[in-house]
Amino acid sequence: MSLYKIGIVDDHVLFAEGISRIISQRSDFSLSFIINTLEGLEQIIREQAIDILILDVNVPPGNGIQAIDPLKSAFPGLQIMILTMYQPSDIGLQIRNFTGDAYLLKISGKHIFEEALTSLTERIPYFDPNIIETTIEADKENPYIKLTKREKEIIALIAEGKTSKEIAAKLFLSELTIKTHRKNISEKLGSKGVADLILKTTHMR
Repeated sequence: MSLYKIGIVDDHVLFAEGISRIISQRSDFSLSFIINTLEGLEQIIREQAIDILILDVNVPPGNGIQAIDPLKSAFPGLQIMILTMYQPSDIGLQIRNFTGDAYLLKISGKHIFEEALTSLTERIPYFDPNIIETTIEADKENPYIKLTKREKEIIALIAEGKTSKEIAAKLFLSELTIKTHRKNISEKLGSKGVADLILKTTHMR
């Protein structure tokens, strides 16, 4: 089993320590550092050679979102998770323009956080189900572009006849998360049933 090294940048010390405890319970992850500032971050990443960076939005002396592109440029293989109290719309962010690898809300539970980590180890982007509905803008003529990569992946598995339980096992997610994604997909496409959903998306691809 690979060991993925994680760094945390968050100026809320108690929250960061709580996240570190979750990480410590996993045998496939190792916490390399917790810091509360962006200053010197690139050097620390270079020295620690981490795989995943967990980054808050409000971190002095700048902005976590604005730090993503420079970090991606310096470390192309680095997976970056934004973990924040803000909805993307609160900070003027459209998810389709997000250049990080995961966006989670701090109000979300442990299982969502762990699912996001697992997705990042597979280099699959992850977006908190609680923020997808209100933050993705799409061309009204083509509702399919409303869907995230994960949702399109789920549709493909539905088309293969897989149940929510089978999809959850294949994607290493909880069955509840798959059901949430299916609900979001149906609402975005106006689909009333699985057959209608597959028919709609088949014509939109």
